[in-house]
Amino acid sequence: MKKLHISGNLLKVLLLGALLTGCQNDDVVSPQQTTDINVNDPNAKVNAELKLIKDGTAILQYVKQGRFTGQLSKVSETGSYVQYSYDDSTGDLWITSKRYNKSTNALIEEIKYKTVRGLCVTSINVTTGWTSQFSYNQGTRLGEITLTNGSMSQKHIFTYNYNPATATERLSKIVKSTPVGDYEQIDFLYIGTMATEKKEVYQLNSKFIGLDPYLPYFGKFSDVLIQQVFIKPLPYTNQTKPYYKLFYSFDAAGYVIGRNIEFRPLGWGNDAGMQNLYNVYQYSTGWQGI
Repeated sequence: MKKLHISGNLLKVLLLGALLTGCQNDDVVSPQQTTDINVNDPNAKVNAELKLIKDGTAILQYVKQGRFTGQLSKVSETGSYVQYSYDDSTGDLWITSKRYNKSTNALIEEIKYKTVRGLCVTSINVTTGWTSQFSYNQGTRLGEITLTNGSMSQKHIFTYNYNPATATERLSKIVKSTPVGDYEQIDFLYIGTMATEKKEVYQLNSKFIGLDPYLPYFGKFSDVLIQQVFIKPLPYTNQTKPYYKLFYSFDAAGYVIGRNIEFRPLGWGNDAGMQNLYNVYQYSTGWQGI
């Protein structure tokens, strides 16, 4: 029987290879201790996303399975609820929202939204007959809404201010008009109730825009939170300007967990008829849904 002779150098190479192979095998079989979610599940990432589940009295639910996982499915409010459905069979994503009376389940309003590459380009209010066309500046900033209903029409023009300190644009005003002229201007300020501007960690700014506040298909309006809102009738001849002043409370991560809105119907500095509207916000990665 012949003996197998291995040189010293070759022995070192074989031993090194065995050590490397052992390390690689350890990496492959090492258990994942941080989560029990299947990493190959395409819904795993979206299921772990932090989402808004409560906005004051509104309770939000999301789609729990399928290719629309993570999309809004239902918003339940005090006297009504809204259900959302999704259809991408035409190549574009269509979203239908239907608002129902909570006590009778009677349909109150139905709106259909067409989205292209993540932005709403058309909405059709089936109930009122109004159709809205949306156009965007620089690809993602909502610049104009054109509304039509038979012979009636309106335009909403959005103006942004550029902030060189942060290289961001922030919505400064919306001017609403009909063919006979402008009739309303909404001005937004991002400082005033707090000492400094406060970053908007989770999108909440759309409350005063006049769009569905829970559908994220209209672009981003600002990188910081709205703190003051003025609503001015046009043409302006010293009429009352309803005024909103907003206060926020935050958790350690910077998420808004409380918002108090002081509404002065007779305008800034006039406390007559002032109302306080307080909302509590809750977020969760274990959001509910269908």
